[in-house]
Amino acid sequence: MKFLNSLITRTKGYSEILGAVMANRLPIEANGLSGVHKALVISAILRQTEKKGVLIVPDEADAARLAEDTVSLGLETLIFPSRDLFLGSITAASKEYEHKRIDTLSKLLDGAFDLLILPCEAATQHTVSPEILRENRIKLEAGETAPLKELCDRLLMAGYVRCELVEGAGQFAHRGGILDVFPTNKSEAVRIEFWGDEIDSISTFDVLSQRRNENINEIEIFPASELVCDRAGLAKRLSEYQNSAKKLTDKQKAVLRADIEALQNGISFSLDRYTAFIQKEITVFDYLSDPLVFTSETVAVREKLKNLAFQRNEDIKTFLEEGSLTSKTADLYLSDTELLRYIEKGVLLDNFMPSSVPFGLKDMINFDFKRNSVWSGDIKALKEEVQYALSTGGLVVVAAPSEKAAHILNEDLSRADFNTMLLTDVKGLPSRGVVVTVGGLSSGFEIPELKFLFITHRGQVGTAKKAAPKRSKNAYNSLEELKFGDYVVHASHGIGIFDGINRITTGGVTKDYIKIKYAKGDVLYVPVTQLDLVSKYIGGAEEGSLRLNRLGGTEWHKTRRRVKGAVKEMAKQLTALYAKRMSVKGHAFSEDTDLQNDFERRFEYEETDDQLRCVNEIKNDMERAVPMDRLLCGDVGFGKTEVALRAAFKCISEGKQCAVLVPTTILAWQHYNTILRRFGDLPVEVRMLSRFVSPKAQQKTVNELRRGSVDLVVGTHRLISKDVQFKDLGLVIIDEEQRFGVAQKEKLKEKYPAVDVLTLSATPIPRTLNMAMSGLRDLSSIDEAPGDRHPVQT
Repeated sequence: MKFLNSLITRTKGYSEILGAVMANRLPIEANGLSGVHKALVISAILRQTEKKGVLIVPDEADAARLAEDTVSLGLETLIFPSRDLFLGSITAASKEYEHKRIDTLSKLLDGAFDLLILPCEAATQHTVSPEILRENRIKLEAGETAPLKELCDRLLMAGYVRCELVEGAGQFAHRGGILDVFPTNKSEAVRIEFWGDEIDSISTFDVLSQRRNENINEIEIFPASELVCDRAGLAKRLSEYQNSAKKLTDKQKAVLRADIEALQNGISFSLDRYTAFIQKEITVFDYLSDPLVFTSETVAVREKLKNLAFQRNEDIKTFLEEGSLTSKTADLYLSDTELLRYIEKGVLLDNFMPSSVPFGLKDMINFDFKRNSVWSGDIKALKEEVQYALSTGGLVVVAAPSEKAAHILNEDLSRADFNTMLLTDVKGLPSRGVVVTVGGLSSGFEIPELKFLFITHRGQVGTAKKAAPKRSKNAYNSLEELKFGDYVVHASHGIGIFDGINRITTGGVTKDYIKIKYAKGDVLYVPVTQLDLVSKYIGGAEEGSLRLNRLGGTEWHKTRRRVKGAVKEMAKQLTALYAKRMSVKGHAFSEDTDLQNDFERRFEYEETDDQLRCVNEIKNDMERAVPMDRLLCGDVGFGKTEVALRAAFKCISEGKQCAVLVPTTILAWQHYNTILRRFGDLPVEVRMLSRFVSPKAQQKTVNELRRGSVDLVVGTHRLISKDVQFKDLGLVIIDEEQRFGVAQKEKLKEKYPAVDVLTLSATPIPRTLNMAMSGLRDLSSIDEAPGDRHPVQT
C-alpha cells in the first residue's frame, strides 16, 4: 500500500500540514481525519521529512488499528504498551507486557523504527534509562571468554529468575559448564556450553523436550525487567531510608522491614514500589531525539489523562494507607501537564474539530476526506460502488487480501465489462479506471478532491478470536458461585437447598463446611474440599414444585437407577442405529465438477495444507456408498467452516439438500451470513430456522424444505422438530457438537439413516472423541493455523 503515500501528497490539506511542519510552525490542528486518513497523513509526512515520529493515542485499541495501517503503508511501526504496576502484596504476576516494553525500548535505542505509537497510559509510565538498558543487554559469541559466575550475576541483576529447569521466558538454569537461558526477546531458549570460562557453543533448545535444536554463533539477551538493580545495594538504601525517615507509619515500617529481609535472603517480589530508589524519573521520551509528535483525537487523550490521574491518585492513597507506598515512593508517573508539553509541540489529528485546546494553535486545517466501510464480499455491491465512482471520471483501487483473491476479483469485474488492471506490485497509478491489487487497510476511503476511491477487503482478515475455555454447565468451580437458597444436588444424597457456609471445630481442628438442607429438616454438612460432589440443580422444574430428597432415604437411589436404565436403553438404541447405518447403502457422490472447482477457487484466502487434506478426506468419504460419519477437529479460527462449506457445496451441486445444525441463535445468524457471502451469486437457496425468524417465515421454510426448493438450511434445535421434513437430505453438518445432547445429535440420523454426517468441534465431548480414536467414526484434524491468525494473549 506504499503507493498511497504519493497519492495523498497531491491534496491541498496535506500540502498545508507539510508546509507547517517544514517551517516548524507548530502546534497545528488538522480535522476531518478518521483512523485510516491519519495513517496516510503520518506515513506521507515521515517519508518526506525523513524524521522519526511519535503518535500519542487514547488507548491500546486505537494503537493497534493505527499500527496495522501504518505498517501496510510501509512504516516500521512500534507500539509501546502499558503495564500493570504491582504495588501491593502480589506473589505472582505475568511479565509479558514488561518484556514487550523492553523489546520496544531496545529497538528505539538502535533507531530501528519510523513511528512509535504511545497509548496515554504507557506514555506516562516511568521506565528503565537508556544508559542502564544499553549496559545490561548481554551479547555473547561462541569462542569468546565470559566468566560463568559473573554472567549468572548479570542475569540476576537484569531480572532473570534462577530455576532448576528453564520452562519459560525470563528464566535461567546453571548446571556445571552449561547455562540455559530463555531470553525475553527470543522465541526459543538457548543453551550455552562453556569450556572453563570460554563459550564453546551456543544452541537453541526445546523447553518441552529439553533437546538441542540448532547451533548459532551469537546471541543478545535483553533484560527481563525494567527495574535493573543490585538487590543487595537496594536493601542497603532502603535500610538507610528506614532509619532516617521521620514520618513513616507502623504499617509502612513493617512493609519496609519485610521487603529488606526478602532482598537480603534472595526472595523474589515485585520491585515496582521502589522505582524511585532504583532509577531516575525516566520515560519513553528519553529514548527519542527530536521526533515529530502527532496526537490522535485530542479531546479523548485529555479525557483519558484526566481519568488516569484520578484513578492513580485514588490507588496511591490506598497503598499509602496500607503501607505499601511512602511519600518518597509514591511518585510513579509522568503528570498529564508534563505530557501536554510534548503534545503542544506537534500536529493534532482529529476526526472532529475539538471544542477547546489548552494551548495556542498556529494553524487549523480542514480535510474533506471520506471513510468507507470495508467491503463485505458482496460482488453485486462492489460492482455498484465501482460503477458510481467511474461515472465521476475517477480512479478506483480495490485491495484484496491475497494474490489468489485479487485474480478472482479481477476476473469478476472484467466479466462485468469493467476495464480493470491487475497490479500486484503498484509503482504508479493511472489517472482513471479500476485497479485491483493485493493488500488492505482497516477501512476504505474516498478523496473527492482527487476523484479517488479505495475499496478494501481487509476487515475480514485475522478477526477470528479464541473462544473462552468451556466450563461444565452445572459444576461449581468456586464457593463464590454458590448462592444462598440455591437448589443443589449432592452426588450421594440428592436434591437439597444450600443454606450457607459454617465454620465447625471438631477434635481441635476448625474447617469450613457447606450446609445443605433436605426434606423433614435433615441437614448435611459437606467439607468445602469436597465441592466437586455438589452441583447446580438443572432439572428444569419450577422451584416451588421441586421436591427435596431425604437423607438416608431410598428415593434418590431409585432416581439414579432409573437414569442408569434410561442411559442403557439409549446406548442400545444408539448401537442399533450405528449398526443400521453401517449396513444401509448411502449415496455415493460423484467426483468434483468444474462448478465445485470454481467455488473453491473463489475462497479469498490461502488454504493451509491441513485444510486441503481434511477437504480431500471428507470428499473421499462422500464419494463412497457407505454413510459418512466424520469428526472434524480444529481450534477456533483454523478454518473448519470453509472445509464444511466445500462439503455442503458438493452435496448441493448434485441436487441434494444440506442441513447445518448449530446450538445457538447467534451462531445460526453468523453461519447464515457467512454462507450467503461465500455462495455469492451462485443459484443456491439458503434459509435459516431459529427464534430470529418469524413463525410465518419458519413455516414457509418448512414447506419449502419438504418440497425440495431449499438447498441449505441453517438452524438451531428447531431443525430437529417433528414437523421439519426434507425431500432429499444428503449431508448433515453439526457445529459445536459438544453443546448438544446425545439424543439431539442422533435424531437426524434416526430419521435419515443413509445421510452423510460431518461433526465440527474444537473441544469434542469424551464420547465423540473416544468413538473417533477407537475407529467407530473417522477423524480429521486441522492443526495448522492460518497465516493471519495471531496467538492468544492471556
